[in-house]
Amino acid sequence: MKCKKCNEKIPDKSVYCMYCGAAQKRDKKKKMYRRPDGLYETIKLINGKRVAFRGKTESEVYDRMIGYKETEEKGSTFKEIAEDWKEEHFDTIEYNTQISYKPAYYRALEWFDGEYIKQIKPNDIKSFIVKFSKQGGGRAQKTVRTQLLVLNLIFTKATVDGDIDFNPCENVSIPKNLSKKKRSMPSDEDIQKIKNNVDAPFGLFPYFLLYTGCRKGEALALQFKDIDFNNKIIKIEKSVYFESNQPHIKQPKTEAGNRTIPLLDKLAKKLPKGKKNDYLFGKDKKTLFKDTQFKKLWADYCELCKISVTPHQLRHAYATILFEAGINEKDAQELLGHANISVTRDIYTHIRSSRKEKTAEILNNFNG
Repeated sequence: MKCKKCNEKIPDKSVYCMYCGAAQKRDKKKKMYRRPDGLYETIKLINGKRVAFRGKTESEVYDRMIGYKETEEKGSTFKEIAEDWKEEHFDTIEYNTQISYKPAYYRALEWFDGEYIKQIKPNDIKSFIVKFSKQGGGRAQKTVRTQLLVLNLIFTKATVDGDIDFNPCENVSIPKNLSKKKRSMPSDEDIQKIKNNVDAPFGLFPYFLLYTGCRKGEALALQFKDIDFNNKIIKIEKSVYFESNQPHIKQPKTEAGNRTIPLLDKLAKKLPKGKKNDYLFGKDKKTLFKDTQFKKLWADYCELCKISVTPHQLRHAYATILFEAGINEKDAQELLGHANISVTRDIYTHIRSSRKEKTAEILNNFNG
């Protein structure tokens, strides 16, 4: 048979045209099934799925069938795919990673609001990334990279689920020459204050970070059973993270995070003794600090000792100690727990640059 509207050839007894969607004349003698609740219903097999169409009249059912066909051609919206991705994916990633992904996720929802996933092309992705990178006087490279990563994950889901044939993010890269956040090192004055104030309230914590290079969460998770005073080593096998102020224990996100570091003599002399399951840094050594408790202890310590430094800066200070002691990059990578040696090299490069600047300053001030 042929379509009454576009005259294209279509299967006999078609309800609507597969080309123009026009409803076809149907056999009025053949009645559609009517449910006990009074609604008319017909069930069709579409792409291997049974789809039920219901309406108060037969015409309404046929209109719904035509509408469904049009929707199938357009496909899902970006918002629908993104929300499904978030629901499935966020439960599988660490809480801290969720925090970094969320802004990128909501920015993508706003930018592609109302668009169908099939209509978004590589050029649309590129345009968004370029414009975003220029916002606020220029975004940092890491922020732009995270934005593209989240988009890539969403479109990967759409590709795997069959909503699109290819991922439009695949060949898109971030703009070149984006700013990198400079690694901020603690001043020599602050480091000396940390050494001098190890016995101040909470003074052992920054002192410990300075001579171990531990991340904040790694130090907070340490128990006395992780410290081998005889062999002078510390085992790093877990970390604390905070969710809604409550502390939780997690395993390192990479194999490099599991490591053994030396217990330096000057640090060993300052460490107290405790039961194996007690925490080195914890409330009465029995329970982990809540996030607000830790922040108050740190703020009070900094105010008391007139120090302006963050826990992560002390990790870089430890890297400086390794550099100045002549520890090579590979060994430093293992001690710092970096999954990628490029991170260690970046830190070492920054230290070298800082040393050159100081040397130039000394020479410029020399009156010889």
